[in-house]
Amino acid sequence: MKALIFNSGIGSRMGELTKNCPKCLLKLKDNETILSRQLRILAECGITDVIITTGKYEDEIAEECKKHKAINTIFVNNPLYESTNYIYSMYLAKKYLNDDILMIHGDLVFNNECIKAILSDKRSSVCLINKSISQPLKDFKGRLINDLLNEVSVNIYDDNCYALQPVYKLSKECISNWLAEVSIFIEKGITDVYAENALNNILSINKIYALSYEKYYINEIDTFQDYERVSREIEISDKGGYFDILCLADILEKYKSTRPFAIIGKHLKNSKTEYFLDTLGVGKYFGAIENPTEESIIQAQRAFVEYGGDLFISIGGGSVIDTAKGIRFFLLNNEKYSSIPHISIPTTAGSGSESTHFAVIYKNGVKESLADIMLLPDNIILDSRLLYSMNEQQRKVSLLDALCHSIESILSINSTAESIDYAVCSLKLILGKYQEFINGEKEAYKEIMIAADYAGKAINISKTTIGHAMSYTLTSEYGIKHGQAVAICLIYALKYIEQIYDLKNEFIILYNVLGIENGQSLSDRLSYIYNNMKLECNYDLSCAQADVLAKKVNAERLMNFIVPINEEQIKEIYSDIIRSKR
Repeated sequence: MKALIFNSGIGSRMGELTKNCPKCLLKLKDNETILSRQLRILAECGITDVIITTGKYEDEIAEECKKHKAINTIFVNNPLYESTNYIYSMYLAKKYLNDDILMIHGDLVFNNECIKAILSDKRSSVCLINKSISQPLKDFKGRLINDLLNEVSVNIYDDNCYALQPVYKLSKECISNWLAEVSIFIEKGITDVYAENALNNILSINKIYALSYEKYYINEIDTFQDYERVSREIEISDKGGYFDILCLADILEKYKSTRPFAIIGKHLKNSKTEYFLDTLGVGKYFGAIENPTEESIIQAQRAFVEYGGDLFISIGGGSVIDTAKGIRFFLLNNEKYSSIPHISIPTTAGSGSESTHFAVIYKNGVKESLADIMLLPDNIILDSRLLYSMNEQQRKVSLLDALCHSIESILSINSTAESIDYAVCSLKLILGKYQEFINGEKEAYKEIMIAADYAGKAINISKTTIGHAMSYTLTSEYGIKHGQAVAICLIYALKYIEQIYDLKNEFIILYNVLGIENGQSLSDRLSYIYNNMKLECNYDLSCAQADVLAKKVNAERLMNFIVPINEEQIKEIYSDIIRSKR
């Protein structure tokens, strides 16, 4: 089998990014170009003969291909790249397309599993279809009749039309028939249409079967926004992340698990998620509590051991994930359980616990942190559909937690270039989508879920600071939701500190990301975001004592803050909070 990659275009919609280079040579998060990623995966899947159509940038593309010694590359230049579509590039390449063909567009980013699934499908010709997502407005859709491709077009919207990614595995006969139709178009001077216009004419005699790609990562990059989003998502995918809960079946198979055991949030009882777990033979435990205690974790651990589990699954918010981590922590010295995999599936977008190596538990009413590299989950599934059950208040509180994670990470003495990059990416996503997320617009859910995960990755490196250090007692003793308590503490701590110190240089990254202008402080900006959320304030601090709260602050987290601060100053900050809430 050979691969055909279309790279004749100039990527005009990418603006400055493609002013002097083709789209396929843009670098993703790991510094690998789109083209190099495609060639690497093709070679890993056993395809070493590749035809690449080119246009303006053939020399640059050829230079990139030299890095891949295992690939035999043929370049086909389209001199009319500015005035023709890839149907003409396909026509020019036809003499090399004398075998079974895997056809790929050069702006597609995918993972290894996606290509393996296509190549391992026993059917001779397949296309990639996703029935689980909404019909794209401006991208390809495929009309299916009896699971066979009937038409490919941007402008079809029937009930049997679904999202289609332009990757095709084609038999020698099928590609030959398609090329014959392409030639007819070209001979008639029709060169500015999609090659699929010609494909549609042969679908009545060539069977191309639909293969679902919902469990695999594949996305097209058309715009700068696509580029940023796909770069983030493929980084998560490459580090063991998935975006569909259906992938859990493949993960269990990968680990050869026969006794998987799930810690599940109570809100998922009798849900589709629970029924799905039943089909996989997963043992279930619904006893995790909000703000887990040592006792609650021991109880969950007992249930896991009695079940004879060989793999953890946590499905829920931060407390559920921390419960699973707590079980693992308490079993680290038990050789039988110390290396059992943990698959984390968050159903909120705030804690980022799925991407950290520590857990929060309460012992005798006092917050403690468990920390060990073994607590970092082995795989995560970020399926934004699991956020749909969150109510408006939950969305606000979880969003505040993610926001504060990112800000505190940047203000930590432990911050690094990597943690700052994660935090900045998270803040940009939150600021761009938080209002839509709060309003329940589902298109924003995936972006916010990734933002929360990035914030988790940031604090996994830097740890949290003053906001979290001060918040735990407000949660455990006064019932203020965690994200809300953190935001309140961080706002008042920053307000107090900004009156004492000139920290513009230390805050410069946050000033830039948050769009803080002259005359506005960091605490002012956070207060605006917080107040704009209009959170419910059904708690009472009238009996709270600042000196008592100050003695219970988490000293470990406090020491991470970039400004040294003592107990007396903490007491003053608590006093301001208490006065404001009376």
